[in-house]
Amino acid sequence: MEGRIAELWRGRSCGFIRTRDAQTVFFHARDLERLKYNDIKVSLAVTFELIEDNVSGPRAARIQALDARKPAARPKTRAPRPAPAGPASASR
Repeated sequence: MEGRIAELWRGRSCGFIRTRDAQTVFFHARDLERLKYNDIKVSLAVTFELIEDNVSGPRAARIQALDARKPAARPKTRAPRPAPAGPASASR
């Protein structure tokens, strides 16, 4: 599923995600993948799996930033080119 972080409870390390169909889903910081709770912000687009938790009811799990699902592009690196050999200057 996809949604956006709608609310964060910083003191409890949890919050809520609003899905595209306007459903509100609870999540806990331990359910974040490749994200740190203190680095996320309200309105961050995320993907997640919806699971049924016996204690909290429906809960988001395996939460990832929508952009984080794509592998990061590696910057292209080139070996430095040797300086061109110019005509030899004769000193007299």
